[in-house]
This record gives sequence, structure tokens and C-alpha cells, in this order.
Amino acid sequence: MFSTSSGRNNGNGQPYSTIRDYSDSESDVDDGEDDFIQREIRQQRLMMKQQDEGLEMLGQSAERLSKISMGIHEELGNQNK
Repeated sequence: MFSTSSGRNNGNGQPYSTIRDYSDSESDVDDGEDDFIQREIRQQRLMMKQQDEGLEMLGQSAERLSKISMGIHEELGNQNK
């Protein structure tokens, strides 16, 4: 992928890379980017679905709690008469 045109090294025994040959075609890179984007979109949709399910459960719990609290309120009102 990378080729060097200089015999010098960077002190770690690795040659300096002065000329880079990007042998991957742009369509391969685009396909990889498209795959990444599609994976991210699927992951975000899954997360949103899970959040929606959690919010639905939370809403149901709040509704039950409201009914219970109204029942307690009525019971206390009856006891204070």
C-alpha cells in the first residue's frame, strides 16, 4: 500500500514514507464507508427501538402509579370523613 522512495529511516529502523501509493480504489473505500454508515444507521434504529420500548414501559408504570395514588387519595379521603 505504501511505498518509499528514500533509503533514510525514522530512527526506529522504519523507512520514511515520502511517496504514498493508495492502491485501494475509491469505490472500495466508498463501499466500506457505505457499509459503516449502514451499520451505524441500523445500530441507531435498534437503540431508538429499545428506548421506545423502555419509554413505553415507563409510561405504563407511571399510569399504574397514578391509579394507585388516586386510590390511596380516595381511601384517605373516606377515612377522614
